[in-house]
Amino acid sequence: MVPLTVGAQDKKLPVSIKHFGKDQVGGLFAEAFEREVSNSSAYKRTSEQGRGPEFYVELISVEPGATLSQQGRKSVISIVIQSFGFPNTFPVSDMWYHKVIVVDRHEVGKMAKVVLEDLNARWCNYIKSSVGGCPRERIEPALN
Repeated sequence: MVPLTVGAQDKKLPVSIKHFGKDQVGGLFAEAFEREVSNSSAYKRTSEQGRGPEFYVELISVEPGATLSQQGRKSVISIVIQSFGFPNTFPVSDMWYHKVIVVDRHEVGKMAKVVLEDLNARWCNYIKSSVGGCPRERIEPALN
């Protein structure tokens, strides 16, 4: 699914990803999500702000483990996605996705794929204004 046409030669939407957190699983998830975005047919990973439409993904993670034996097993991750559009010739920020997930160390790759699928479903609903034909979001709470 290609959400927008960015340019004649490049049809991938730029995605900037920033991770905040010192926990192990959150860092592993951020790396896995960056790989998923980079391998996507709809998005491309970028580290700089462009001049056209772009997604800004902010991942904030913490370790919920209360004991030493639980450290490095799971993370709670807040995912916020904003987009910048250019109505009336100036950039306008719009947050259109925010969810909190718990990620197990052994499922970071799987969850990164699920989050990317969820992003696609939400973006489809967002640009179509719930007209229909979009996949359902997999991470609760879902809009549809």
